[in-house]
Amino acid sequence: MRKAYFDGTHRTRHPDETWEAIQPLLMAYGITRVADVTGLDDLGIPVTMAVRPLARTLSVAQGKGVTLAAARVSGAMEAIEAWHGERAVPTAEVRAPTDGLGLDLPYGVTALESHPGSLVTCRTVLDWITARSALDGEPTLVPAACVQLGREAHARWRLHLPSASTNGLASGNTRAEAVVHALAELIERDTISALADGSGHGRLIDPGTVEDEHCAALVDRVRAAGAWLELWHLPNRFEVPVISCYLWREDQPALLVSGSGAHLDPHVALSRAITEAAQSRLTQITGSREDIHPAAYRPAVHHGPQQSAGRGAKWAEVAAQHTTGFATDEGEAEHLAARISAVTGHSPLVVDLTHGPHQRREFAVVKVLAPALRYDARHVIPRPTQEAVA
Repeated sequence: MRKAYFDGTHRTRHPDETWEAIQPLLMAYGITRVADVTGLDDLGIPVTMAVRPLARTLSVAQGKGVTLAAARVSGAMEAIEAWHGERAVPTAEVRAPTDGLGLDLPYGVTALESHPGSLVTCRTVLDWITARSALDGEPTLVPAACVQLGREAHARWRLHLPSASTNGLASGNTRAEAVVHALAELIERDTISALADGSGHGRLIDPGTVEDEHCAALVDRVRAAGAWLELWHLPNRFEVPVISCYLWREDQPALLVSGSGAHLDPHVALSRAITEAAQSRLTQITGSREDIHPAAYRPAVHHGPQQSAGRGAKWAEVAAQHTTGFATDEGEAEHLAARISAVTGHSPLVVDLTHGPHQRREFAVVKVLAPALRYDARHVIPRPTQEAVA
């Protein structure tokens, strides 16, 4: 299906149409309220929160966007994604260790996401479900524990290995749109993880040179509110645009918030980074999540972050490095999957969570696993060091 909406994101239909389709379904997924919290901050960048009181994970999901309509859909769909990760994972087909499956899996189980210090091996007994290659659709087994979110009471003791997170959990108006979202997020998180382990670097961007209409409006809102803003382009092994954004304002002196985004269109990646940073500010202001660190609310000296060394690059020069684009999500998903496969040697694996009794015509939810990709679960995006300029 061809893309039809391009304001700060790429979608196959306008956010108003998506909202009209999903609004009658919110209660079915335990969502009691989708609130506009934009006015609690004075940046003016639209942010929403979707409340799901009976969640098995976080009970509040955040949404952001260039417009309120986009932010409203973003918040609701993030909550719907989490519901599916908790309650729509396919039933296990077999319980066995990897070396007892009698199959030649195209990946090593230790290459999947797991807790730091994980002791999982090919002899760890796991429940297995079917995923399909994002490249050719071939089925392969993956551990259900890599998909299942939340904790439930059960009679059988087991190691919580390997681990599941929301990384690669995504929704869309169509299955292909959901897969694109998931693949971009996996690349973004891998790139951010390189910063966390000290192997990544970036290129500072001069915010004043951003000319894209929607992104320039976001920058202007931040500056008009008197906030400190820093933007970085993060080169990565997939050659996909990844941008990080950092915001600080004296009303939250202990807090330097951050956001990041990845997309084949660098303007979309930039928009996602800025709106996510604004969302992070409002998450702290509302105090609505269970995982906010107490340090965010401690008194601090009113001074801004130290300026990064060097002059920022012009945005047009950064954007010109990335020219790949697709008219359809199917083409974009195939390209992103091929890039990941070329770098890691493994095809990304897609688990469809809107299957069987959970199938919907209004939207799709998937969980994509990508063996050998990095994921640092900490909610911190370290400020990069400036890359050497040739």
